[in-house]
Amino acid sequence: MNYFNNIFSFIFVLNLVLANAWPFPTYFVYIHDALPDHSSSLTLRCQSKDNDLGYKDRTLFFCHFYWNNKDLRFDVFNKHIIDHCKGTDGDLGREPGMYECHWKVQEDGFYFASSRKDEYEKKYDW
Repeated sequence: MNYFNNIFSFIFVLNLVLANAWPFPTYFVYIHDALPDHSSSLTLRCQSKDNDLGYKDRTLFFCHFYWNNKDLRFDVFNKHIIDHCKGTDGDLGREPGMYECHWKVQEDGFYFASSRKDEYEKKYDW
């Protein structure tokens, strides 16, 4: 199956404002669907803890994932994860000052990588 068809690209674009800092860093959080072909669809609901997109130590986004009678809820972006997101350094045609984090959903659990080029590390079981 085509790479783009195999990936569920759910992108959060977060503008995190650090008190009077400029330019504001932008974070892209990708959630890739790497579940088996022809299996049940992955369903997810993502939201923020609140609407505070200002201070990086308080910004929190979490998702609730559902697949094959399994479900799990966890933070996909918070003050601990932010330090592991890598800058794009102009990669992918993006300006410096943009950062990305990647989550991959597999049959056995959830994996995290700092960039699309890094190795994924398992963080959660279903």
